[in-house]
Amino acid sequence: MHLVLSQYRDACCEGVLSRLAARRLDARLLTTPFEPPARFTWRLDAHGVTTLLALDDGPPLSVESVFIRHVPWLDPGGWEPADHAYMQSEMQAALLAWLAALPCPVVNRPSAALWYRHGNPLLGWYPLLRRCGLPTPETVLTDDAEAARRFAADLGAAGVPGTICTSLTQEAAWLVGPGEWAGLAAVQTRTPICLTEPHGAPRTACVVGGEVIWDGAASREEAALTAGLRRLAGETGLDFLEVAVAPCRNGPAVVLVEPRPRLEHFSAGTQATILDALTDLLAAPARAVQEAAQ
Repeated sequence: MHLVLSQYRDACCEGVLSRLAARRLDARLLTTPFEPPARFTWRLDAHGVTTLLALDDGPPLSVESVFIRHVPWLDPGGWEPADHAYMQSEMQAALLAWLAALPCPVVNRPSAALWYRHGNPLLGWYPLLRRCGLPTPETVLTDDAEAARRFAADLGAAGVPGTICTSLTQEAAWLVGPGEWAGLAAVQTRTPICLTEPHGAPRTACVVGGEVIWDGAASREEAALTAGLRRLAGETGLDFLEVAVAPCRNGPAVVLVEPRPRLEHFSAGTQATILDALTDLLAAPARAVQEAAQ
């Protein structure tokens, strides 16, 4: 059985499920494998690890692959808020541990940090991006009003049109106008602000199983980032990762990292290529068995 874990059916889930079915492979969407009527046992002893998972009153399943699309969520209906929060954390911890121990392909088997904080701002990715040799936009995080103005002046002297102020807690960014510096200085008396250089139109790419799939033909400068993008996927432990690259003052730079890629960011042809590559990853054990039997 090939399992897709998701809170709802989106285009990515539907595409993978339909392709697995087209290959005559048994696949199912689950919101969580631990809710009734499912029965689950995970035993760890001196002989190793044994997993039993049945989704109904029938026999246990043989799990051949798992695709984690969204972190499962426990229905809060009938729970007191404190009890629901406790049960939600317990369920997710058990699921995270089980997925980490599964011997079959698990796409995207996340680390605990990504499992619980998948929506990190781009600034949070900077150390890893730099470690992978991937360029990022010039950025300053400061509560010093003069330092913020100097950063903007340096960009202006280099011919860069304007400065972007980026929120660290939500998807929001805006071009700082001439009359906004006094307001930003007031904000800086309470908290640092994040300023970054503006960039051109972004191009999306998806890393699937080590293959970098660009939405359209990559330029020579973009193609030079391929090794770094593969390393980024390897460092995060994710087989399925979306990035966006945009032109900046010193060349293309990574401006978005999305550990839960969204197909709507890609053209129809690229979506099909991504889904085919994902299905190949999930179906690899079944294909190996079929080839061995021939």
